Amino acid sequence: MDAAAHGYFKTSPAHLDWPQAALLAGLVQAPSAYDPLHNPDLARQRRAEVLVRLEAVGDLTARQVRAFDDTPLGVA
Repeated sequence: MDAAAHGYFKTSPAHLDWPQAALLAGLVQAPSAYDPLHNPDLARQRRAEVLVRLEAVGDLTARQVRAFDDTPLGVA
């Protein structure tokens, strides 16, 4: 997680925001397929799935999910 946070966002895991954390969490399933540098559309879709799951378990509200889903990937 540390290497991915620094590699994609130039920050530590402790400083990731929800969209960034969701993007990295989504990478675990298939890192090559969801790599935001090579497959930004798939990465965005996977991030959206993770955000919806975070809503389902009560960590995020529907309003937050909608707002975060509109956030650019922001990879460096």
